[in-house]
Amino acid sequence: MRFPFLFLALSLVLGILLSSLLSLPLFSWILSLAASLTCGWLCYSIHKNKLAFVFILLSTFLLGASFYTSTNINFENNSLRKLEFTSYADFTGKLYKSPSHGLDRDVLFIRVEKVSYQNTEQKIRGNLRVTVPHSSEFALPYDLFVHDKVKVSARLLPHHGFRNFKSYSMTAYLKSQNIHNRAASKTPLLVERLEPGKNYSPLRLVSILRQKLLKKIEAHFPSSDSKRSLSPQGAVLEALLLGERNRMDSAVNQSLQRSGIYHLFAISGAHIAIISFFLFSLFKLFRAPTRLSYLLVMVFLLFYAFLVEGRPSVFRATIMTLAFLLGKLIWRNVSLINTISISAFFLLFLNPFSLFNVGFQLTFSATLTIILFFPRIIKYLPKLPLRISEILVLSLTAQLGVLPFVAGSFNRITFSALILNFAALPLVALIMAAGYIFLPLAFLSTLLSRWLTLGIKFLIDLLIGSSHLLDRFSFISYRIPTPHLITLLGYFLFLYLLLLPPKIKRQRTILTLCFLAFFIILITSPFPPLSKNLKFTFIDVGQGESILVEFPGKRKMLIDGGGFPQGTFDVGESVVSSFLWSKGIKKIDYLVLTHAHPDHLNGLKAVSKNFKIREFWEAFSPSENEDYAELKKILPKSTTTQRLFRGASHQEGRVIIDVLHPEQKEFTVYRTRNDDSLVLRITSGQTSFLLSGDIGIQAEKDILEKFSEIRSQVLKSPHHGSRTSSSEDFLRNIAPRIVVISVGAGNMYGFPDKEVLERYERIGAKVYRTDIHGAVEITLKGQDISVRTA
Repeated sequence: MRFPFLFLALSLVLGILLSSLLSLPLFSWILSLAASLTCGWLCYSIHKNKLAFVFILLSTFLLGASFYTSTNINFENNSLRKLEFTSYADFTGKLYKSPSHGLDRDVLFIRVEKVSYQNTEQKIRGNLRVTVPHSSEFALPYDLFVHDKVKVSARLLPHHGFRNFKSYSMTAYLKSQNIHNRAASKTPLLVERLEPGKNYSPLRLVSILRQKLLKKIEAHFPSSDSKRSLSPQGAVLEALLLGERNRMDSAVNQSLQRSGIYHLFAISGAHIAIISFFLFSLFKLFRAPTRLSYLLVMVFLLFYAFLVEGRPSVFRATIMTLAFLLGKLIWRNVSLINTISISAFFLLFLNPFSLFNVGFQLTFSATLTIILFFPRIIKYLPKLPLRISEILVLSLTAQLGVLPFVAGSFNRITFSALILNFAALPLVALIMAAGYIFLPLAFLSTLLSRWLTLGIKFLIDLLIGSSHLLDRFSFISYRIPTPHLITLLGYFLFLYLLLLPPKIKRQRTILTLCFLAFFIILITSPFPPLSKNLKFTFIDVGQGESILVEFPGKRKMLIDGGGFPQGTFDVGESVVSSFLWSKGIKKIDYLVLTHAHPDHLNGLKAVSKNFKIREFWEAFSPSENEDYAELKKILPKSTTTQRLFRGASHQEGRVIIDVLHPEQKEFTVYRTRNDDSLVLRITSGQTSFLLSGDIGIQAEKDILEKFSEIRSQVLKSPHHGSRTSSSEDFLRNIAPRIVVISVGAGNMYGFPDKEVLERYERIGAKVYRTDIHGAVEITLKGQDISVRTA
């Protein structure tokens, strides 16, 4: 058998997958594994080798299931994982990674030893990720390195993150990173170093070196912005050389993602290949023996993996390269498929949760399609100078493997990388070569390193500029709804069936047509989602608000988009758009802004970029609001703007939308007020839904004065359940059966107010909260209301 390790790796993968779907007890997997191993040994002893290999595959399958189940049990039962403090606690432990620096915060990785909470101390074991925001007045008090003992006062964050239907799983990410819990501190002053680590620790020495290298990059690439310590070019160099991408400018990130060359900034196979090429070229220059070159490259790659502190993408690429070089040392002729299979087996055995990490999927899918399809395609192309044919086929075959994963995980289709890689790959190689000369030179000669810095800046500017070359051609890079599982399976099935030798007439033609059909469905998503009923989804956006309304048929309305007033996290991109894509949505028919506060407006900016918008509804325009001005600039020119005020009405099939507030006056206002929120009452038959924005008691009185009948079965709680709203008269006139409160867990405002919750209880309303229940979906079937939560 040519590829025995491929079948073993696939068996392990299938075992992990099945175990993640079935909640079977661990002992059942272990008993099955023991029985399978026994049968395999018996078959081997009677020389039934083929049957013995089948039992080996079955045993590997059961090993994967057993190992995943055992690892999952240990993770969920971890003492740090089980903690659920709602207020600040003191966490004491040792750093197991160097701090990660971002644009607006730093991240500490602590192996916790004890926790102090409300005058009690508890011994705890587990890995904790703590975010510490930047401060204009204070910085982290010390240079922190691996194995330093620290104490941090922080508040634990919810395990789940944002809970929406079919949404990104924070728990799955934490498992893949072996992080048991998350916490957030509010200032660097709450971080204290208790004692330094042992100086002779190899990991600490590497951590100190890493921090010194980062400081050299900061010193030579300072930012012109007083709020940042690193220029955009320095952040790019830091990402390419040391894998630290958190300080890259958001505009640069978006440009690189849109152009399809962002993958070059995650240190992975391409970077390891470039480093290996430079090293082999250097050793060849000094006429080092081949086997010695292999050993030296392996040693350097191991050191490099520790220098970037085992980041998953680097670790994967390093393991694959080491397996290949080790095979060359032992057997000389190495099967690449067996090499990547061994690497996958080893990595999954270290952490079976890695299987569900998109980086793992991208790495091995791209590598496999390159190995399988590169030699089959390159032979049909002429040999062109500068290895143009090779670069083209390399990009094409990699795209074949990653396209479904990029579409499914990042909701993007990009073909521009096929062209831009011709410029990007050589530029990245030059930047890395210059960068690795710059790092030691920065310690030896300030003058020479400054001259080299100018060249590196020029190359990085060229690289960033190249990412904009195809911006005007929107059809080669665009956003797409999440593909259906059947589409993904069909794509890969017929792609790999193309490798089979022809057995029937026109086999290859039939398989090609089938593959093209799934490929076209994947890149176009031609089937718009249909809704049989009127449906409201109150999206979990944290402390903010966003509501999706699906009318019977195809039309969709999005009311507000959530958002945070500060920070780099984009709720509109990462939460709202992601949720809409998961439902197969490409177009928003009615985009509604109730009022221009950040927790309602900011998320709409990303939504306006990512989706076709037919109409934009609003009431007032704030004259001095940069976020609002940016939103209006982003909205497509084809979008029609409608200003709605009290008394306006719109009909969507059998559904009537009435505007209850605000009263019409001058369109432009100096500042945004909660009481100027757009209030909609959506009615189908005898059932009404009142969506109240952030209005307060005065606006509620105005509505009661103007409308005698506002009874509604469902009420969206005004102003996140604050005490300045939900007056008793207002609630009595609405008489809701269901109240939905859109609110963030542990928010600084104390929403919802206890007194308001008591009012809801007195009128007999069932209360749903996004901080407790996650997203809330309410469906109207005839006159029956059904509720589903995430």
